[in-house]
Parts: sequence; structure tokens; C-alpha cells
Amino acid sequence: MTFGALCLGFACFAGLQAMFGRPRLLHGAGIELIRATTLSPLEWRQHQQGREGWYQRWLRPIALIWGSRLHLRPTRLDPTFLIQAGIDPDRFDGVEFRVVRLMSALVVGLIAGLVAMLASGALALVPLFIWAGYIAPARYLAQRRRRRQVAIQRELPQVVSMVRAFIVAGMPLERALHVLSANAGPDSVLRQEIRLALGRYGLGSSIEQALLEVGPRTGIDDVATLVGVLAQCKRIGGGLEPTLRDQEQLARMNQQNRSTAQAAAVSTKLLAVLGGIYLPEFVILIMVPLFWGIMQRAFG
Repeated sequence: MTFGALCLGFACFAGLQAMFGRPRLLHGAGIELIRATTLSPLEWRQHQQGREGWYQRWLRPIALIWGSRLHLRPTRLDPTFLIQAGIDPDRFDGVEFRVVRLMSALVVGLIAGLVAMLASGALALVPLFIWAGYIAPARYLAQRRRRRQVAIQRELPQVVSMVRAFIVAGMPLERALHVLSANAGPDSVLRQEIRLALGRYGLGSSIEQALLEVGPRTGIDDVATLVGVLAQCKRIGGGLEPTLRDQEQLARMNQQNRSTAQAAAVSTKLLAVLGGIYLPEFVILIMVPLFWGIMQRAFG
């Protein structure tokens, strides 16, 4: 009954948030940029708060308060790892991450305790669930980084092909990258990284340095190779079209190899599943009676 009441409370909270929460207006990227230039500092802060997610609105203030009150030792976090996971390292530090892990362990422990009160014999599993809740945020970051890298690898051949088409049409590299990343959607991770690189280029960095920073931000060797050869071609002043053609072929070949490896992994998992299903039956129905008959004949 207690667990049902808790679930009902969460459902009511989600319903109220969906009904009375602040709606998010969907505008084009150009309209958003034009509107942002006319906002005052107070309006800009309110605009940023309106774009924040549920973690920034609800959990982050609690985590910051707990971190300042408990004086916890910060968890060692690599800023490059956070960037590759799509998180700004300036807005997420080691103390906040440790508090999030403790909060996750506490919530999972409370839920496991409620389940243990309803189901007899489940009390011994409460420490296991608490440990799972403690390591869940780290697993989430790793999974988010891996998912982001998979999206970039899937997007890379198309991006290289489009940049090559723009170069063949006579566009300079900077203009081609700008046109490519101008309409970057929320699922176009590589185009967003290119857009950030062009932003650093507009703030005073050289285009070679801005491109070279894309490789460590993604953590993918193919992207690091691509931006390295682009920076080199830009530095020496030529050879972009054949270089992009070679990089496109390399990216498509690597994508095919990854697809083949994933298909082989699926077949291996299917064999493991089949072995897990049929091996116990083989042992129980054939091996055990055969061994029992041999033992009876030998010592009968």
C-alpha cells in the first residue's frame, strides 16, 4: 500500500508539472538568435532558466546545498570525459557529482526498503540496490558518452560527403562548414561541434586550431583524423578535394566494419542464449541419467 501511494504521488506530480509547467516555445534558430540580442540581462537569465531541464530546475539546487553543507570530497572527473558526454564541465563539478550519487543511492535504498517491507526475503537485497543506485550516475554518463559517439560515427560519412560537395562547387572551407552547420538539429551532434568550432574561430582562434579542438571533444579517432587533415590542407593551401574523397571512403569503410562487427556480436549473443537454454536441458535429461546408469553398473 505504501509503495502504491508513493507511485500515485509521483504520477500526480508528473501530471501537475505537465499541466502547469512552463511551456517551451519552439522557434527557429535564426529567430532565437535575433530575439536573444534584444534581451536585457534580467530577461536573458529568465530565458536561460526557461530552457533548463528538470535536473537544472529541481535537483541541482538541492545538490549544491547538500554539497556546501556536508563538505564532501569531490569526485575525480575528467573535463574531457564530460565534454564527450555532452556536459559543460564548468557547470558540473566533482562535489555535485558525488552528491548526485549519494542522492541516487538514497532514493534507490528507500524504494528497495519499501519493496522489502512488502515482500518477505527481499531485505538482503537492499544493500545491493543501494550500491546499484550509487554507481548508476557514473554508468549513465558512460552510456551517454557512448551513445553520443555512436551518433557522431553514424553522421560522419554524410558530413564528409557534403563538405566535399561544397568544396567541389567552389566554396571555401569556412563557408562550407558554416552552411553545413547552420541548420544543425538537436540530433546532429557532429554539426553542433562544427558550429562550436566556427564560434571559436569567430572569437579569434585560427581555423586550424578551432578544427583541431573538435577531435578531443568527440573522442573519436576518425573525427580527429578528419579535422587533422583538414587543418593541414588549410595550412598548406590546397588538396582539399582529394583528401575529403579519401576521408569519405575511409569513414564509409569504417562504418561498414563496425556494422559487420555488431552483426557478429549479435550472432555470438544468440549462440550464448541458445546455449543457456539447451545446455541445462541436455545436462538434466541426458548427462545426469547416463552418469547415474554408469555409477549403478560400476558399484551396483
